Amino acid sequence: MTAQEQINAFISLGKKNIQANLSQTKKNIVFISYYPTYRSQYGNLVQKLKQKYNVITVVDRILNDTFEKSSHFNILFPWRVVENGETYYLNADIEGIDLIITADEVGYLDGKIDREFLSKSAKRIYMPHRLTYDCGSTNQVDYINVPSASALASFKQATKNTNITLLPCGYPQLDNLIANYQYHNSNTITYAPTLRYVDNVRNTDLNAFAGFDGNIIEWLLKNTNYNISYRAHPFNTASNHNFYSLIKARFKEEKRLSFDEKQGYDYFNFSDFLITDWSTTSFLYSYATLRPCFFYMPYPPKNTKENEYILKDKLAKNFFTLKSLLSNIDFAKEAQRFKKLREENIYNIGTSEEALIEKIDQILQGKL
Repeated sequence: MTAQEQINAFISLGKKNIQANLSQTKKNIVFISYYPTYRSQYGNLVQKLKQKYNVITVVDRILNDTFEKSSHFNILFPWRVVENGETYYLNADIEGIDLIITADEVGYLDGKIDREFLSKSAKRIYMPHRLTYDCGSTNQVDYINVPSASALASFKQATKNTNITLLPCGYPQLDNLIANYQYHNSNTITYAPTLRYVDNVRNTDLNAFAGFDGNIIEWLLKNTNYNISYRAHPFNTASNHNFYSLIKARFKEEKRLSFDEKQGYDYFNFSDFLITDWSTTSFLYSYATLRPCFFYMPYPPKNTKENEYILKDKLAKNFFTLKSLLSNIDFAKEAQRFKKLREENIYNIGTSEEALIEKIDQILQGKL
């Protein structure tokens, strides 16, 4: 049997598995989640929806985690398989799926989930992984859940020539983080840079990223009394990119430095504050914990916007400015500030899942 024949057999088996678990009496909702780091985007939405609908989760790896256990059925159906250096893309048209919900940007069309992936007729909702501005493959969906007022403004601009319906319902992940946040004082700060796109055959890329992150880690160790938790982007740690291995080797004996490779957001609970470059986790962290995040960017990207990517008064282009910012933190004042920003910007704090379920009900009833 050739590799393509094996792929076709796997597609047939996966399709039959999904079809066998579709309900004939209830509407069928499929959650597609291929990157483990995005599984927390849904909060408790899966558990709540399965009270009235048949809910299936589709994954590309079995982790036996809460997400997989929360649905009626969890099914393995990867979007691609790499065999002997060849990439094979999987797909099937499965009748009976009424709604597909995803936070992923993988699949076809240069990294986007194709509009016909798994179903040519199902409605599709995109759950963006950014809290404060637009992102995602907007041309592949019918609806976008919008977390905040600032995100709504940018999504309106991004979708102005489409038929996409925006759903300003809030952010289930944030609600879940707020509800479960418990601060533990460990005298630790987390350095969490954004995703590094690394060409492993270009030593200049490896050295640049390893050098940049290594320098700020070294500076923090020398200029603060904090323990430092280095949290590379989950995609970089999962792939064990060479630049990340270089950093681990460089600081192997440093007792005050730890490497956080856990999925999820446990680090919110032990971080006094966050340092990043322009990762949008900054606002998620500050809105969940009411603690500050600082942005170290010697050369800020041109598209960084106030209250969407960064807060300008927390931006440092050099270590001199960063030292000044870190030496004058008023945590009580910061808590008041982020509470106000959160209340002004985020939709349906604490009730986003209920707001989204109301919209899903309308979609499945053909009213929206």
